[in-house]
Amino acid sequence: MSRPPLGRVIAETRRRRGYSQTRLAALLCAAAGVTTVTRHEVSRWERGDRLPGAQWLAWLALVLDLPPARLAAAARPLGLPAPADSVTRLHQLAEQWLRHTVNSDVPPDASWDPSDRHAVRHLARPRHDGGGVTELDRQIAELRRMDDLVGGADLAPIVHRRWQQAADRLHRARGADRRRLLRPVTELAQLAGWTATDAGDRPAALRAYRAGLGLAVEAGDAALGGHVLGAASHLLCGTDPGAAWRLARIAAAGVRRAGSPGLRALLAHRAALAAARAGDGRAAADGLLIARRLGDRMRPEQEPSWLYWLDQAELAAMAGRCLVVLDRPVRALPLLEQPGRHRPRRGQPRTRAVYAGWLARALLGVGEVEQACAVGADAAVEAVRAGSARAAEQARELSVRLAARPQTRPVRELSELITQLTSYLPGSSTRLGVN
Repeated sequence: MSRPPLGRVIAETRRRRGYSQTRLAALLCAAAGVTTVTRHEVSRWERGDRLPGAQWLAWLALVLDLPPARLAAAARPLGLPAPADSVTRLHQLAEQWLRHTVNSDVPPDASWDPSDRHAVRHLARPRHDGGGVTELDRQIAELRRMDDLVGGADLAPIVHRRWQQAADRLHRARGADRRRLLRPVTELAQLAGWTATDAGDRPAALRAYRAGLGLAVEAGDAALGGHVLGAASHLLCGTDPGAAWRLARIAAAGVRRAGSPGLRALLAHRAALAAARAGDGRAAADGLLIARRLGDRMRPEQEPSWLYWLDQAELAAMAGRCLVVLDRPVRALPLLEQPGRHRPRRGQPRTRAVYAGWLARALLGVGEVEQACAVGADAAVEAVRAGSARAAEQARELSVRLAARPQTRPVRELSELITQLTSYLPGSSTRLGVN
């Protein structure tokens, strides 16, 4: 089910509260201590002619008694969430993948849509480069190193182009050549989906994940298929946590026999975060417990090459962000502040921006407002350096939460900084007619 636009949320909630537009404007001005919002501005918000900025979103949440996250989600550009039919199709494919995985001697059933199973056939077909699988593996390793340093806004077009080239080779290959190409092209599909997500292009990401899932089935690689579904779950977690939760659970069930401890721990974290965002604290806590037990068994040298980035510090940070969503900031803080997160690889701008945003939210949760503002300023700057929609979203979420706080000097300065930087962030809602 698609989310309603922000204007309709404001109008419907205002009417339920019995407020006129004039009354709502007066309440907002009283809460914010200013006189700049009028009935005409409220009317423009409700018609969708303008979008309120982050601070007014926070005051709207306070006056209308709505969750800030709901208003922040409704304020996102309408093109960002994945179309509902695409999500439904992905779930259907995931269920078929699971049936095929648990009965690996049975081929995919007739309802497995060839247009999804071989979605790469519909890509553009550039000139054949004549290289071998070894060269393709080298290219994948190079792209993964680039993903550690470059955000999706810059990297996604490059990855997509490499994926097109590899998909074209796969389409023409036969027999043993095709079998050798299947796994690397599946990896490229997963990476194309991941970088498209980081660029804020959810429809493109879903297309890549659907193609990758079909290729994983043909390759007979249940673990890689589970990884594709885990990445898709992470894509949907912010806008459709229920759908994300179902995908993560399907992925976990499919890799129960073939998955390494690290992969299974990662999928448990995907499920826990989605459950927390969906409001199921018990399921989220169960997922965190499973992830911790599996993580204790993880040996990095025995994990698949595409999980090179997963280590104990990363698993701890994942647990920390889930605890922030569960409103348990005291438990989250030591996990998000682990010294191991300051190793060189952790200096990657997107990683620093994303987890600094979560750390700032945890600090706000325990009342350390000034420290949260200092960390949040670093996160906002790193978000711009990263060119990452994921990092940008953290800056927006933090801005909404700050606006509901007493406007001390650190809060004002950080709010102004985020406002100044917003136009540089991928997927920004700041455009003509937006304040």
